[in-house]
Amino acid sequence: MSAIQVEEITYRGWEHCIQVSNGHLELVATTDVGPRVVDLRPVDGENIFFHDRNVVGTTESTEWEVYGGHRLWHSPEAHPRTYQPDNDPVEYEITDRGCRLVQPVEEETNIRKTIEIEMIPYEPVVEVTHELTNEGLWSVELAPWAISVCKPEGTAVVPFPDGDPSELLPDRSLVFWPSTDPSDDRLLYVDDHVLVDHDEGQELKIGANVFDGWTAYVLDGTAFVKTFEYDSTATYPDRGASVEVFMIDPLLELETLGPLVELDPGETTTHTERWHLFEDVDQPDDGEAAAALASDLD
Repeated sequence: MSAIQVEEITYRGWEHCIQVSNGHLELVATTDVGPRVVDLRPVDGENIFFHDRNVVGTTESTEWEVYGGHRLWHSPEAHPRTYQPDNDPVEYEITDRGCRLVQPVEEETNIRKTIEIEMIPYEPVVEVTHELTNEGLWSVELAPWAISVCKPEGTAVVPFPDGDPSELLPDRSLVFWPSTDPSDDRLLYVDDHVLVDHDEGQELKIGANVFDGWTAYVLDGTAFVKTFEYDSTATYPDRGASVEVFMIDPLLELETLGPLVELDPGETTTHTERWHLFEDVDQPDDGEAAAALASDLD
């Protein structure tokens, strides 16, 4: 038997989906809308992703829908550019280790979104490559924006270490959206990390220049860790944020971003995340517990 199994299935009302498993992880991507990854779990475990039960499994909407799962946007956020509906079927190719999902060109932006999924054999790891291609007639400035919509009641971990104390210039940035109170008790500032506890309350969003190249969400003993390459020479959107956390009552979004680029017609920019799932993880409540997540990546 192959280390990686790829098969076409139905899933929660969507008739055309692709399931990928390597014995440690199971992942489901739908091809009825998207590109979207709608399920990620340890084998025999629970899906880490949130679903909007009012629209999951449907294809009839003409408006942009949350749906849930993992999606690809382009930053910086703006209406109506960012909120282009992704309710149409996507082209897809099944590969030995996963699949490639290709969205029709967005009519308003002339951007084509692609997500390629590659499961790593014998490890609880999947590599997810996000591509934005400019199919228009003029250049556009943007950044790939990888958004994982997670179930509520967990804790997000944002690394925030200091650097060389002998340096004279600032080395970190933490940015707040207008809806966010920096003294919100759902934000916990601990050694080298910011923790975001999902709980009821007003909308909250923060961003940080995470040069350590990882972020995490811990829920019911399962840690979902996203790693990526941080480019210290590049300019990132949203005042330099490479990681963002957005929270409202039913969900938490764990987001990473690539650098801003001037994308000429016909060009493609990519941003790759590696997803790791660890089980039997304590809910992080201090810097030591948060740091232990990074040690699991070594």
